Amino acid sequence: MIGIIYYAYGAPKSLDDVTPYFSHILNGKTPPPQMLEKITVQFKKLGGVDPLAANTSRIAKGLEHALQQRLTQTVKVYNAYKHTEPYISQVVDTMLEDGITTFITLPVNPIMSLSGAGAFYDEVSALLASHDVTVIHAKGWHLHSELLAVYKDRIQRAYEWIPAGKRAQTHVLYTVHSQPIDPERNEIYVRQFSELSEAISKATQIDNWHITYRSGHGKVDWLGPDVKDMIYTLNAEGAQGFVTCELLSLSADIESYFEIGSDCQRICEELQVDFAQAEFPGDSYDTIQALAAIVESFIPAE
Repeated sequence: MIGIIYYAYGAPKSLDDVTPYFSHILNGKTPPPQMLEKITVQFKKLGGVDPLAANTSRIAKGLEHALQQRLTQTVKVYNAYKHTEPYISQVVDTMLEDGITTFITLPVNPIMSLSGAGAFYDEVSALLASHDVTVIHAKGWHLHSELLAVYKDRIQRAYEWIPAGKRAQTHVLYTVHSQPIDPERNEIYVRQFSELSEAISKATQIDNWHITYRSGHGKVDWLGPDVKDMIYTLNAEGAQGFVTCELLSLSADIESYFEIGSDCQRICEELQVDFAQAEFPGDSYDTIQALAAIVESFIPAE
């Protein structure tokens, strides 16, 4: 039986989960009160549930259904998270109890980072090293044609939202989370980010595009340029509109939700230029079908 582990960083399902979520990130330490208050306020600003938790749960269900339509083998899809339950180790144990013999790891991230998807692959491999099972890590799918079609749709919709007379001066800003500069560790991350950005821009025939980073503003020796700084720079050079598009995760997390959304929107309002945020692929039909095609490409022939 085939089991897919659909992995994300963390997915609090209640405001009660926020403190333990960030305590787990801090290796068991309770976050300082000021930090915790700021984080809780940010979650409350959502005005609803955490989008990553909601999306990943629905994606797992949809992906399992889509794969079962494509394959003759029995397939089950499981959610697993690094910093919230169910943890990776818990999910692996459940899968073994369920009789899974082929494990396929699939992160929510099209872009590979050694500390993100890379650490997930390593943990699953270590947990299953003593078991007689097949482990397949889904890697290098950031340029899959069906995924590109999803991003093309999102970018085109956002770009066309900008008034027609300003589109020639509108710039697309692709983002991922910044990281401390370490050429060896950053290589695959930056390369795949650049490749995906270029491929989407080529598909949409948009010439004014840039790779930028978020969540690293003010941090010395972190990857840049920062997306917010880039808006100011390009506006000073004549840009009249901006489209932001996150490429690190298929579903919005709390940081990206605000940083490339309302935070960038406020800057654009200040500069009196137009703004649109490209939708995340999320749990939509086209995303589910793209992921099914990606997973299918990794399944060995019977």
